[in-house]
Amino acid sequence: MSFAIAPTDFGTLNQILSSTYQVKANISQLSEETASGYLASNYGGLGANAAPALNLTVEIAGNTALQTNTQNASTIQQAAQAALGQIESIASNFAAQATTMETTEGAVGTVAASAQSALQQVAGLLNTQVGGVYVFAGQDSNTPPIPDPGSMTQSAFYTAIATAVSNLGTNGAAATTAANLAAASPGGTSPFSASLEAAGAQSEVDLGGGERVVLAPLATTNSDASSTGVGTTSTGSYTRDILMSLAQLGSLTQAQASDPNFLPFVQNTVATLQGSVSAINTDIGALGIRQQMVTNAGTELSATNTVLQTQLGNLQDADLSQVAAQVSQAQTQLQASYQLLANLGTLSLAKFLPA
Repeated sequence: MSFAIAPTDFGTLNQILSSTYQVKANISQLSEETASGYLASNYGGLGANAAPALNLTVEIAGNTALQTNTQNASTIQQAAQAALGQIESIASNFAAQATTMETTEGAVGTVAASAQSALQQVAGLLNTQVGGVYVFAGQDSNTPPIPDPGSMTQSAFYTAIATAVSNLGTNGAAATTAANLAAASPGGTSPFSASLEAAGAQSEVDLGGGERVVLAPLATTNSDASSTGVGTTSTGSYTRDILMSLAQLGSLTQAQASDPNFLPFVQNTVATLQGSVSAINTDIGALGIRQQMVTNAGTELSATNTVLQTQLGNLQDADLSQVAAQVSQAQTQLQASYQLLANLGTLSLAKFLPA
C-alpha cells in the first residue's frame, strides 16, 4: 500500500512567495522615498494628489519668476536713484557757481572748465548700467542713451550750443537762450541715441495680478515731474536742461564777462538749473515710492510661495519618521517570510509517519 503526501502544498508556497515579493517591493519603494524625500518619483505616482501638486508647482514657478523680477527691478531702481542724486548734486552745484561768475575775477574760466568736465560726468551717469542693462534707456536697454559720453565737448550738440554762446554779444541773451533751447529740445542736435529719441519707452516690471511699475525715467524725458519755464528757460526735460546748461557754462569765456548780455544769459542758465533741480527731486521721490511698491510685492510673493510650498509638501513629501517605521515593519515581515520558506524546505515524509 502506498501513500502520496504533499506537505509543501503548492498553493501555500505560492502564497508565501507572492507575499515575500510584495514585501520586498514595498521595501524598495520605501527606500526610494527615504533617499529622495518624496512619495513618488513622478506625478503619476501621487495618484489623486497628482493634479493639485502639478497646479501648485506651476503657481510656485510663476511666483518665483515674479519674485526674481522684483529683486532685479529693485536693484535697477536703487542704481537709478543714486545716479539721479549725483546729477541733482551737480546741477545744484553749478547753479551756485554760476552766480559768482560775474563778480569773481577769473571765475568764468574756472567754472567753464569744470562745467565741461561735469557735462561728460552727467552723460556717463545717464549711461548707468546694472547687469549690462542701461538703466535710463527704457525698453531699448542694450543701447547706451548717450553713445559717446567721453566726447561730449566734441559732439554736434556741444558745438551747436558753443556756436550760439560765442555770438552772445551780437544776438543778446534771449536769442542765445532760445537758440540753445532749440538745439537741446527733441528734434534739435541731440546727444542721445537715435533709438531713444525716435521711440523711447519706459521699462516696467511685472508685479503679478496685472500690476506693472515703471523702473526708471528715460534719459530724455521726465517720469513724473513737470519742468517749469518750458519754452523760455526749459526744454521740458531736466536731463536735457542740465546738459544744455553745462554746455552753455562750458562755452563761456572770461572776455564775455564784461558784455551787458552776460549777466542776463547767466541768470537764464541759473533759472534752468534751479528748475531742473526741483524736477529731478520730484522724480527721485516718485522712484523711491515705486521701489517700495516693488519691495512690498517681492515680500508678498515670498510669503505666498512659503504657503504654497507647504501645501505642495503635504501632497508629495514623504514623512521620513513614518517611512522609517514602515521599513522596519516590512523588514520584520520579510524575515518572517524567509523563515516560513526555510521551514517548508525541511519538511519530509518521515515527520508524518508514526514512530
